[in-house]
Amino acid sequence: MIGQKERLAEIRELIVSQFNVSGGSKQTGQYPRFAAPVCPSVAGLSERQSSAIEDRIRQVAAMANIPVAVDKCSPNLFVALIEDGKAEIQLLRKKKNRLFETIPHWERDALEESGGPVYTWKATHTVGSDSGHNASAGTFTFMAGANGAGLGPALGGSTTNGQTSHVKSKISRSTIEGIAYSYLLIESKSLKGISAAQLADYAAMVSLIDIKVGGDQQVPDGSILSLFAETEDETLKPTSLSSGDLLLLRGLYNVPANVKASLQRSAMIHSMSEGLKQSDRAEQ
Repeated sequence: MIGQKERLAEIRELIVSQFNVSGGSKQTGQYPRFAAPVCPSVAGLSERQSSAIEDRIRQVAAMANIPVAVDKCSPNLFVALIEDGKAEIQLLRKKKNRLFETIPHWERDALEESGGPVYTWKATHTVGSDSGHNASAGTFTFMAGANGAGLGPALGGSTTNGQTSHVKSKISRSTIEGIAYSYLLIESKSLKGISAAQLADYAAMVSLIDIKVGGDQQVPDGSILSLFAETEDETLKPTSLSSGDLLLLRGLYNVPANVKASLQRSAMIHSMSEGLKQSDRAEQ
């Protein structure tokens, strides 16, 4: 069995190498997270399947102590099943380029050329740490039938408003980096052998944190983040969110949001270390 030190080392490496930082470097920026309650929207599946995945995303968020919006909210977490990711990104950049306005052009190019089957990005914004979230509602819908055919984007824009803050501290910052909107596109051809439950847990994990996916990214053993990784034995794919995944989500959302990334990272590792100790004691 892998030891606690090894598990923490894997988690730390994941945070350092794959978590995106906004507003500065990996030392001085911040790890963004949702400032407003999470409101998921799923497209490209049947109404029943979409509703089930939305419910599971809400459940995972609640398990991680992340605020969840009530029903009939304005969506800020979008998941869509599509046919051709590269073509979809190209069309979005041409027709709704403002959806990518918070990420540099080279990242947009890299996203388009990533090869999929997963394409994800976040619209982040800066708000005052002592003021409320103030982003106007945006929309992200796909003109799709119940079977996911005929997919084509019809997106609305989003804007964010700055906040005035009066926080004064050598450690605490006057602003925080927040996720205003999360976008996740998954090519339907990659879903062979993957259940709706697996898809829901993956969508929740990838959408609730700003993280790099795909390629040769390394993830902790058993993490749902490895769902679309190439493997010769499909039975080895994770079946659900792991305990480590949940600890990671809780770690991000439980640490202070208004400090620099290096302090957030240390607090996250400490939080997850305590969580692993409790888990180990419970198993004994």
